Amino acid sequence: MKIKYLYIISIIFLGACAVPSSSNDILNEKNRYLFYFNEEIYLHEEELKSKLLLPAEGYTVPEYLNLLPNAKREYRSGQHMGVDFSAPLNYPIRAVFDGVIVRSNQFQEDVDIDTYKTFLEMSAKVGKTPDDIYHFILLGKSVVIDHGFSITDKFRTITVYSHLSSIPNDLIAGTKVKKGDVIGFSGNTGTSSGARKNDKGAHLHWEIFFDDSNGRYFLGQNIPTELLKNNIDLLFE
Repeated sequence: MKIKYLYIISIIFLGACAVPSSSNDILNEKNRYLFYFNEEIYLHEEELKSKLLLPAEGYTVPEYLNLLPNAKREYRSGQHMGVDFSAPLNYPIRAVFDGVIVRSNQFQEDVDIDTYKTFLEMSAKVGKTPDDIYHFILLGKSVVIDHGFSITDKFRTITVYSHLSSIPNDLIAGTKVKKGDVIGFSGNTGTSSGARKNDKGAHLHWEIFFDDSNGRYFLGQNIPTELLKNNIDLLFE
């Protein structure tokens, strides 16, 4: 009976040793990925043709998870899909890579705070942030740059620079920009502070999206929080 008992204990012990840590497996699987949609759609660091400049010189990817992709945005019933760089008001913002301007809404004006709150209430009622509210209200003055397939052969990429205080008047759709060109200045347009017409909360909300025939994916998508900052850092020089 004792031998049988020891045999059972041995089997349980060996079985436990043979089962890998699911947490470690996930971390190893997602390490050095810019995003991971599924086993067929992903972007690994090795698939980058070029690294990018930081959009606000001297301001690195933040540590705080609430400023990174995947963070919940309860106030607008949405999800953060970008990186919030803590650049101060009117700090020069640079194109992270060569490209062509898709959108430059330098004449956008913030709505008043009551209208702003109404839009947020609308988002809450539908349970998500509608695209029109997001792009034309919450991003404020913004610039979108098409980089084509110059960053990776796998995906067409675009970058989005939001909450700008101002954008050069000659920076219009179709304008070609080079890596490092100043495309605007940081601000708070599109935020509640912008709607209140004050100078608080200035920063750069920056996004990069990857397009293929199946859809659009964002930086950090499905990347565990333990890896998120380090993986995003891999995108920059």
